[in-house]
Amino acid sequence: MKDWLNSLLVSSVAFLLPIKLVIITAGVLILTDLITGIAAARKRGEKITSAALSRTVAKMAVYQTVIITGYMLQMNLLSNAIPVINVVSGVIGMVEFKSIIENANCILGTDLFKEVVARLSSSNNQQPPPKQDK
Repeated sequence: MKDWLNSLLVSSVAFLLPIKLVIITAGVLILTDLITGIAAARKRGEKITSAALSRTVAKMAVYQTVIITGYMLQMNLLSNAIPVINVVSGVIGMVEFKSIIENANCILGTDLFKEVVARLSSSNNQQPPPKQDK
């Protein structure tokens, strides 16, 4: 029985090795969202509850399950014809990134995207000094 479990564990790890970075990145994004979410809630004066924190655990489990099943679908049923893992991880990444940016906006008291666009456009809109004819 023990040999069978060891074989299953080694096989599972070997199968998931190609998406190791996707799984780790999703986890880092979720934890970053948790940290910035707590900071934003404190800034708004909201109470941090265990129910709110438990949503992070559920989110981690669901996202990792979706990533793994998407990879299984891509490799085993679609013969790698459609990059399901790229689509799934891209959507998860963008959702978490948007949440992190919203939290940062609350923490900093400004809209980060508007600030970046305003600073980029102001430096791009500057006219060079006119050339003087000799």
